[in-house]
Amino acid sequence: MRILCILLAGASVLCAQAPDSDGRRLFLASCSGCHGANAEGGRGPNLTEGRAIRRLNDEALFASIKSGVPGTDMPPTNLPDDQIRSLAAFVRSLSAPAYQSKVAGDAEAGASIFFGQGGCTGCHKIRGRGGFIGPDLTDIGALRTVPQLRESLLKPSARIVDGYEGVTVTLRDGSKISGVARNANNYSMQILDKNGALRLLSMEEVRDVEFRKNSLMPDDFGKRLSPADIDNVLAFLARQSVRPPGERSVDQRSRGYRK
Repeated sequence: MRILCILLAGASVLCAQAPDSDGRRLFLASCSGCHGANAEGGRGPNLTEGRAIRRLNDEALFASIKSGVPGTDMPPTNLPDDQIRSLAAFVRSLSAPAYQSKVAGDAEAGASIFFGQGGCTGCHKIRGRGGFIGPDLTDIGALRTVPQLRESLLKPSARIVDGYEGVTVTLRDGSKISGVARNANNYSMQILDKNGALRLLSMEEVRDVEFRKNSLMPDDFGKRLSPADIDNVLAFLARQSVRPPGERSVDQRSRGYRK
């Protein structure tokens, strides 16, 4: 079990286990009614996406649980301070970026899949290497949690990133252009195709526009990859973050980069 050590309220240090911790038990008993059993939101905000929690320092997070949030439905709690610290540590762990988490899997093997048999670079780019039609994943380990990475890999249509909605346009001459819609209004549309070319179209040229309901990303990686392969890819993606100079990522080592 991973140990989370979080500074809370002054110089005190709280060490709580996650996810099977007292904090989780307290969350289910005290917070799930508003934030949901999986902390993905309800009457209260989603606590797993990162923004709501990461913008709070440890002292502010502790205070918001202890005293509530004025002007909202978040009430104060009468829990003892040590239980509030356990609860706060658990809440913090829900939105911890992937690169700060211990991820099962072999990142080196995951790099081989990403750049090889997985075909991921046909759409995605990491540090300038790869395709254009999918989101750049160079900093994905800092932007997403491990559960979010897993969902994106196995259920890509669950949450489509803004600006990457698939579209096929039929022009008046019968030709078709497919890609992702960057901008669209009543007068023009921009489409980024798989080759990285940005096509600017006047709507006067367009006969029909069909937006995809599902992601452009294949949804069968759960069948194409073994559970171990999936863990390896997640371990690799979790380590993709913008690092200080001199600290190399796994994909750089796999390409023979040297310090």
